[in-house]
Amino acid sequence: MTKRYLALAMLASALWGISYPITYLALRLFRINELITLSYLFSTALLLMVILLHGYDEKSIIKGLLLSPINYAIVYLYTDLSGGVGGLTAFVSSSYIIPLIILDYINNRNINVRYVVSAITLLGALYLLFQGYGDSLYVALLLMALNLVYTIALTRISDIDIINFVFGQSLGTLTISYLVIRGPPTLALTPNYLYYPLILALVGNVIPYTLYAESIKQIGPVETSLTSSVETMSSLITSLPIQRLPTNPAAWILLAMSILSLNIEINKFDVRDGPHSIHLIMIYDYAPSRSNNGEFMVPNHKYMNYVMHVNPRLTIRIFGKRKII
Repeated sequence: MTKRYLALAMLASALWGISYPITYLALRLFRINELITLSYLFSTALLLMVILLHGYDEKSIIKGLLLSPINYAIVYLYTDLSGGVGGLTAFVSSSYIIPLIILDYINNRNINVRYVVSAITLLGALYLLFQGYGDSLYVALLLMALNLVYTIALTRISDIDIINFVFGQSLGTLTISYLVIRGPPTLALTPNYLYYPLILALVGNVIPYTLYAESIKQIGPVETSLTSSVETMSSLITSLPIQRLPTNPAAWILLAMSILSLNIEINKFDVRDGPHSIHLIMIYDYAPSRSNNGEFMVPNHKYMNYVMHVNPRLTIRIFGKRKII
């Protein structure tokens, strides 16, 4: 079950990665808020059709509306940075994973080795992949704070219907972006231009946000957020028509290690996954006794059957009068 939701989180991250080069190309035709408004207009319309079949939940929509200002800020900044993300922004903005790991340790009193390995390799890869560290530290820190607040808020929101929640978030983001536009649209709304917002509505909002919210609900914020390594890889690969791939082999190795470490189970003492059932038969041996006619009589052994969940490597044989088999 966990692997299934981890795969959904990776799919969401991959779709977000694909959306970056599409956004970069779309910005040749649209201003930032025009693009956000149109893409979220399509998103709201698509989700509304789904809700008519799926069902309406007012509380989930309200919770999505409340979170939409943070979502708008994140979407605006990433749209503005599409195609021009510097190394500092990539590294710092993704460092919100570190506070998430610390919070996970505080809550569970346990350090997950996979999380630590994946986070270190991811941040190391981002540092090496993107060249140029002259971009704004303030923007990078703002993105890190927004990502952290959004993820924690989404974790704390309970009892929501995901579809209705994403609809409320999309509706709120649409409203904010429309109000921010200072003038009328500079482009005629013709079919020749609308495919960009429509594609972004699907791969940049409706599908990934639905999968992302469901993954956080099922496997938690840390593991879901660490799948951003897939987002980075898909973004770089799908950007090949407009830019070259980074050639640093160490960065690609670290990025691959970050993805693989999320899919490898590391168990204490190398214990296999899942309990093993072993039947333990406890035998009480009775010494033979003589009957009245002088013959030996061996009474029937008494058997007590137990089922215990243990690991075969930890099985201990104890010999003696009372035997454990």
